Amino acid sequence: MSQENTPQKIEYNNIEPVEIDGKTKWRIAYTGRDSKPKFLTRINKKDLKLAIVDKIEEEGFIKTNSKSWFYVQAYELWYNRQLYKEKNYGKPSKSCLKDYDSFYRNHIFPHFQSQDIRLIDKNNIVDFVDNLEEKVNNGQINSKTLSKIYNVFKTIIDYSVSKDKINKNPCNSQDFLSDIEIYNREFDPIDFDYWTIDKIVQLIELIPHPQVKLLFFIMLETACRPSEARGLARHHLHLDSNQGAYITINSAVKRNGTLGLPKTKGGKRDLIISSSLRDRLRKYVDELPKDQNSLFKSNLNQYIALKVLISHLDKALAKMRLQLPINRKCYFFRHYTATLWAKNKKYTDPMDLAKALGDKDINFVNRTYIKPYETKSLELDKSDWQNQQFNY
Repeated sequence: MSQENTPQKIEYNNIEPVEIDGKTKWRIAYTGRDSKPKFLTRINKKDLKLAIVDKIEEEGFIKTNSKSWFYVQAYELWYNRQLYKEKNYGKPSKSCLKDYDSFYRNHIFPHFQSQDIRLIDKNNIVDFVDNLEEKVNNGQINSKTLSKIYNVFKTIIDYSVSKDKINKNPCNSQDFLSDIEIYNREFDPIDFDYWTIDKIVQLIELIPHPQVKLLFFIMLETACRPSEARGLARHHLHLDSNQGAYITINSAVKRNGTLGLPKTKGGKRDLIISSSLRDRLRKYVDELPKDQNSLFKSNLNQYIALKVLISHLDKALAKMRLQLPINRKCYFFRHYTATLWAKNKKYTDPMDLAKALGDKDINFVNRTYIKPYETKSLELDKSDWQNQQFNY
């Protein structure tokens, strides 16, 4: 038993005598995991104290007065607020809520269970982070997920502090992730001499499903996310603009199949398209039922599922005996075009590229799309200088 799980932490002054069947016994009242009042009763105080220790080992700290605040209570308080925000403001998204709940149930709750937050100390947190790091080493999670789990753990406690449930957050005493290496995902450079636009177009043209084919062309030209392309409606198309045809992105299909907001606050954006895609869209829209606003719904009035897109892409790849240079399935088109934009300097400022992608993480955009090709092109541009200096 750890030092925190000792009977001295329980307020024994809550023990009081009770009369049962004409005999005096000793009882302590506490609050169970279900937040309902519970009682432990024994013939004498010594036996009762031993029973308290057993109960602590079984369930964690038992709440003996109103000052106790279990982590499970903190989570419920915080999570209910997130549900309220999603319902009334649209953020966090349902997919984020699902991730939060998964982090809690699979990683946080098994470690802290009904721990009284007031009694969480540095050693408890270090042990928690060590446990997460072990999961990274075993391949159960990656280092980025470790960071996300810890931040949710910390944020839940922060919210309890803001609601005066506890006085302070023990996570703020130091940087508990200072020894953890958080690795950013890296992609191998795309060989654009091999993966030409003509090859990508040829791949898409092999897809017989007209909606899936058009979705891929939209993703290829605009670098939008699959969820954003699937959520397009008639009013998002501006095919007769004097400045050139463009598409407005301001919605996305969520994991549960409903329509919501894009992934980030900067997700709403206008993206220019070619005359070729404009003509495809005109023909497609003209053939839609007049009362259908959404562009990509199935016969069952549901948005085309992501698995349908993946299935058609896999079949087209098999026909051409190709393997995508990045293992991201439908996200390949977004990554390909974003990288092409950076390589060909459609956007020279990382901020402009991030806005076009609807991405709030400028560092990710710079690191993933701009830097790999910027460094290489800067060096290759020095070919004439190299020949002049080393002419032997």
